Amino acid sequence: MKVKKEYVILILVIVALVFYLTMKSANHNESELPQPAQVDSAKINRIMVSEKSYGTVELVKKDEKWFIEPKGYPADSIKVKNMANAIADLTLTALVSESGSYERYGLAEDKKIAVQAFDGSNAVRTLDIGETAPTSQHTFVLLAGDPNVYHARGQLKRTFEHTIDDLRDKTVFDLSRESVGEIGLQKGDRSIHLIKKEIAKPAEEAQGNQKEKPAQAPKIEWHDAQGQSVETSAVDRLLGSMARLNCDGYLEDTAKENLKDPQWAVTLKDDQNEYTISVYAPENKDADKIPATASANPYPFVLNKSRVESLEKSIDKLLGIEEKK
Repeated sequence: MKVKKEYVILILVIVALVFYLTMKSANHNESELPQPAQVDSAKINRIMVSEKSYGTVELVKKDEKWFIEPKGYPADSIKVKNMANAIADLTLTALVSESGSYERYGLAEDKKIAVQAFDGSNAVRTLDIGETAPTSQHTFVLLAGDPNVYHARGQLKRTFEHTIDDLRDKTVFDLSRESVGEIGLQKGDRSIHLIKKEIAKPAEEAQGNQKEKPAQAPKIEWHDAQGQSVETSAVDRLLGSMARLNCDGYLEDTAKENLKDPQWAVTLKDDQNEYTISVYAPENKDADKIPATASANPYPFVLNKSRVESLEKSIDKLLGIEEKK
């Protein structure tokens, strides 16, 4: 029993010592740390992000929109705004190391993410981002001109660790499904044009006691060009998947005009414009990415095979094509 008691005491002493050393080295008052100068995220108009494994990404803001240079690809606005906000709100919470050794923190040259943010030609923030700290709520960072390693608030690595393809805007369609009034479907020699109709309520129902019953949305039906109604649930499934659609990546070495003879196409029309997506045959039958183009996107892109198959089921249903067994 005495031996066990000594082991327990020894373990408690070790735990207390580790806690003390951790607090001594890393848990400094934030007011005592060299906090970075204030930056207005709205004034940041260029961001350079460099990491050895994927090179340098340059993001430039033009007319309040972000682009990836040098090719001018539209960037994912949410991801880039998150970067700009993280740069502007950078807050140090602890001094971690003054040793000048960076490997263990993910801040060595071959591991770190180097970030520079500019307001015009003026660099307003320069820092290196390392690994996420064991707290999971902080990140190891280095500031320009300061050899010390600090904790910065937030998971910065997750915010900045993106390739060019990660950062590209993958929007194909961004429509309100309620705004779509017409749909055109074409596959092989089959085609159909659908028109949305709002069905008026019977007069006696419309003149009923409206104080007791809340107003109800009008009933929606979809009809083909001959006036025949089609299955509304099938249209709803298609619009639910397609009205707000993002692609799964881009085809870097393929020009849009080089893709010909789509396997199927869908056109959505609202009161302002019409938007068409065309899906093509893959390079081989085992491919898990299917090439496609859209009228609202100048770049050819890919969709995962499973998504294409799901969309095609709804299209076949509306075209009256029997499902293969």
